Amino acid sequence: MTDVPAPAQSPSAISDYFRSVDSAPAEYAVDRPAAAANGFLITFAGFSVLAMCLRTWLVHVEFLIQPADLIFFADDRGKVAVPTRLFIIVFFATYAFYAYSNIWRRVFLGLALLGKFAVFCLVVDFIGWALDHVDLVAIPVLGLQAASGLAALGIFPHTILKQAQLPDRGPPPLNPRTPLSAYFTLFACLTVAALGAVAAMELFFGAVVTMRAWALLGGIGPGVFLVQQIFAVSTALFGWRMLRRSRRAEFAPPVAVLVPAHNEAHDIAATIESVDRAARTYTGRIRLYIVDNASSDDTAAVARQAISECTAITGELLDCPKPGKAIALNLGIQRIAEDFVVRIDADTVIGPGCLQTAMRHFANPRVGSVGGMPMPAAERTWIDKVRLVEVLMRHGFFQVSLDGYQGVLGVPGMFAIYRQSALRKVGGMVEGMNGEDTDICIRLTAAGYHTLADPKAVYFSETPLSYAHLREQRVRWFRSIYHITAHNRSTLLDRRSMTGTFVLPFQLVNAARRAMLASLLLFAFIAQFGFQAIFTGMRWEPVLATVLGMPLLMTVFICLLLRPSALKYVPAYLCFRVLRSYFTLAAALTLVYPPMHPRRGLPRFRERMRNIVR
Repeated sequence: MTDVPAPAQSPSAISDYFRSVDSAPAEYAVDRPAAAANGFLITFAGFSVLAMCLRTWLVHVEFLIQPADLIFFADDRGKVAVPTRLFIIVFFATYAFYAYSNIWRRVFLGLALLGKFAVFCLVVDFIGWALDHVDLVAIPVLGLQAASGLAALGIFPHTILKQAQLPDRGPPPLNPRTPLSAYFTLFACLTVAALGAVAAMELFFGAVVTMRAWALLGGIGPGVFLVQQIFAVSTALFGWRMLRRSRRAEFAPPVAVLVPAHNEAHDIAATIESVDRAARTYTGRIRLYIVDNASSDDTAAVARQAISECTAITGELLDCPKPGKAIALNLGIQRIAEDFVVRIDADTVIGPGCLQTAMRHFANPRVGSVGGMPMPAAERTWIDKVRLVEVLMRHGFFQVSLDGYQGVLGVPGMFAIYRQSALRKVGGMVEGMNGEDTDICIRLTAAGYHTLADPKAVYFSETPLSYAHLREQRVRWFRSIYHITAHNRSTLLDRRSMTGTFVLPFQLVNAARRAMLASLLLFAFIAQFGFQAIFTGMRWEPVLATVLGMPLLMTVFICLLLRPSALKYVPAYLCFRVLRSYFTLAAALTLVYPPMHPRRGLPRFRERMRNIVR
């Protein structure tokens, strides 16, 4: 591990310093305790047992027969391994039951989720039956389940975006223009991945069977897992090649370093010192702006003293009495005269050469923002260790994969550089919601710029020192996908933008998958060990493969490639993925749904129905 000056943190300072108005923006989120997610899982388990008991009784009285899932017109087209649709119904019902709103809104939410899913299942099952009835093609039951599972991953975020109280739609895209070469790279790599998966299944069928037996392949089909990983590797090769070319440029203009700070007296001195140290190897001029954002500790005094001790930079302290990180950032941006803004969190230490490496990419006038690789400053706690593996996977590999086809959605605000003229063009940081760092990158993309993430630009950021801090951080992060999507509705599915066409929809689907993972494992455990007699095709290997499987193989591969010493943390990281799912579920439960009143809502419903009929 690189020797990095660690922030001096006292126990009294770290008790709850991480909480702020950004932890749960009042208009769009509620700070629900852990009891909400815990209660959800307990209730979900109870509903699952009731649903399986009902299914068992219906089979016992011969009202239902195989397959052991809710498949319509199934005939005799294969057996069911996992009751996927039953799981989705129970998950949707439980989510509606625990949504933060009044009873009428929760009922309406549940009807929307289950109604959309039921309509999809009826349509796809009828199509499957019709194709089989005319002897055209026999779609197996497993295929129908896979289709409904994928549909559920779209129905969940779609319904949330329709019904939750989320940020208003922002301005329309100014000039999105992802080049055709990026789309060509995307579809070429998808084609190669699909053909590679088919070839691997044919040439190494015995190995595939063995891997499935050892829970290394599974889920909705080994081909899907192979396609995902082959696609990621192939696009990462393009991304690495592009980054190497972009780094060759010599570019070191004057920059402004902007640091918003709320109750950061315990570590802001280390941040300022790292900026001063970076200035000694950066050929351009650096000016530092510290924005004291309504701190109640000695942040201002510590920052002022640290600035006075700098030898390679000049700086000033700004006061922002209104709390909110985006508010502090906008105040600083208004004072900055330099052409480039380096945003750094007050708990971040930039590494040697980080600034020099990142700034070179701006030699391309179409680059609007650049980020780096947020390494943990130490490897002491279990949180540090799993964070290290997570960073290697996400920022060392998957972000590079996104670079390959200009698909980087955003870069963490812990360290991000923006072109000042582009910031002014799109209107600065959005306030009062989570995910302002990703939101600004999406809006820059919508203005015709693109974002790069360079793992060679290494910086070291604070890792949560307690479980409470970890939970607050991840719930805030995972909630942001809904906030930024709502604010950028005009970009979603915009064919002119790689972000809107592919990346943002994929991130929404991935958020739904994460939210369901912990519940899926719980559901599979109940079905496997409590109802094996009715779910005779149930096997533990495909379910376990959703946590192990290709994620395990890819994690080992990336650790070997980037940092072999991190291999010993891989088991802890795989367990952490389940905890991460739990936090994603908790984030979805913190969304606010406006109350619904039947007497006021019924006339509006009737009017909508009349408009539809007309």
